[in-house]
Amino acid sequence: MTKVVDLASRRTGSGQFEAAMKPHFPVLYRAARRLAALPADAEDLVQEVCIKAHMNWADFRTMEYPRAWLLKILYNQFVDDRRRAQRSPIASAESDDEMDVIAGPGHMEPERQTERMMTIQSILGAMKLLGKEQCALLALHDIDGLSLAELQSLTGLPVGTIKSKLHRARIKLGRLLQRDSSAAAIVTQVGN
Repeated sequence: MTKVVDLASRRTGSGQFEAAMKPHFPVLYRAARRLAALPADAEDLVQEVCIKAHMNWADFRTMEYPRAWLLKILYNQFVDDRRRAQRSPIASAESDDEMDVIAGPGHMEPERQTERMMTIQSILGAMKLLGKEQCALLALHDIDGLSLAELQSLTGLPVGTIKSKLHRARIKLGRLLQRDSSAAAIVTQVGN
C-alpha cells in the first residue's frame, strides 16, 4: 500500500497526494476488510483505490466528500473483482476472521472482554443475514461514521431514502438479535 502512495506522491509533488489520502486509510481498510475475505485482498482493494484516486487527482483535490467517493471506488472495485472471480474456475477461499476488523478492547477484564467479543460476534453474524445494501449502509453509517450527506454522495439516493433504509435495517438487525439481549441493546443504542 505504501509503495503506491510513495510513487503517486512523487508524481503529484511534495507529498500532496499522500497527505490527502492518509486520513482516509483507516476507513478504507476497515470497509475493505468487511468486504474481502482475506487481509491481502483488502490491501489490494485499497491499493486499487489509491491508483484510481491518483489518476483523478485533479477531481479528488476539489471534492466536498472525498471519503464517500473513495468508498464508492472501493465498493465498485470489489464488485468488479467478485464478478471476475465468479467467472474464474478457481474458487476463492473464505475465512471467518472478521474479528480483525473490530478495534481491540484495550485493557479490559477477561470477563468483560469475552462478553464484548461475544456481542460483536452476534452482531456480525446477524449482519450477515441482512441484505448487502442494508449491511453496507449500517456498516458505513454506524461503524465507519459516514454522514448522511456522504452516504448520499456514495449511493446517489436521497437523504430521506437513506434514513428509512437505515431505520429498516436497524429494526431487522434488532429482530435478528432478539435472542441475545445485550447485542440487541447495543444496536438500539446506536440507532438512537
